[in-house]
Amino acid sequence: MNLSYSMMLWMMVVLLLVAALALAQVFRSKHQVQLKKERIQRKVGIGGQVSSGFEKNNGCWWCRVGLILGTNNAKQRQQLSNQLLSAGFNESHHLGAYFFIKYAVMVGAFLLAFVLWVFYAVSPLLMVALPLLVMLLPERILIQLGHQRLDKINQQLPDFIDMTTICMNAGLSYLVSIKRVAGEMRNISPEICQEFDNLIDQIQIGVPRIDALQQFAVRNPTRDIENLVQVLIQNEKLGSSISEALNQFSRSMYEERQNLMEEKAAKTSAKMAIVILPFMLVPYVILLVGEKFVLLGRGF
Repeated sequence: MNLSYSMMLWMMVVLLLVAALALAQVFRSKHQVQLKKERIQRKVGIGGQVSSGFEKNNGCWWCRVGLILGTNNAKQRQQLSNQLLSAGFNESHHLGAYFFIKYAVMVGAFLLAFVLWVFYAVSPLLMVALPLLVMLLPERILIQLGHQRLDKINQQLPDFIDMTTICMNAGLSYLVSIKRVAGEMRNISPEICQEFDNLIDQIQIGVPRIDALQQFAVRNPTRDIENLVQVLIQNEKLGSSISEALNQFSRSMYEERQNLMEEKAAKTSAKMAIVILPFMLVPYVILLVGEKFVLLGRGF
């Protein structure tokens, strides 16, 4: 019996090696085709920036393997890219890294279930159930990271806008003010400072301000950021005072949050009554029933 288990284990190892070699060959062929395209683009004088970016990320071999293993559905890739952006992973190779980690975790879960089945007589259904369960784990972690990061950005946004307004009242333009505040608050609020740094970098390399602001809203899909982008785009089109608009926007955020806190405080009393009522009711019942028992004992 032990010999048969050992043979099965060796067969699985051989199959995995063969699959890895086949995958490496497929990846090598696609990689050669991509390099050929890049060389042609450099020769005709186009795609220089794309080529340099591709060569820069060329060392991340497992990211490229992940792109090959990942889905080819454009809609799913775009949705996953938006989730990565919301979680703060905005580099081009992060999509491939996500796919590689996802499938590596699935293979590791399958091997773990296989070892448990061979050596500890666990049900073989675990080799199917565990990888399927693990397959959903990276996406849920990514969504949770995105929610946490966006919550931090929402909490940091009013303070950032207030400091930006102060700098603008001192005579700086709003782009210079944003850059100055981002530099000052980098150690306190790194998430929102990084996003505004990306916004400034896009504008400085020649991206139109409206397009850069729209991309800023796509990277941070929250209601406050979308409202801020709408205010900035409207002022960009109409040419009105951005300092006054930001001041009013900051006041509206503070008022909204104050109303939300008052609403939560009003609901707290009703919620606390449900918790406190049993503790208040038990002593009252004891006193009421205890008095009857005392009277009943005196009667006897």
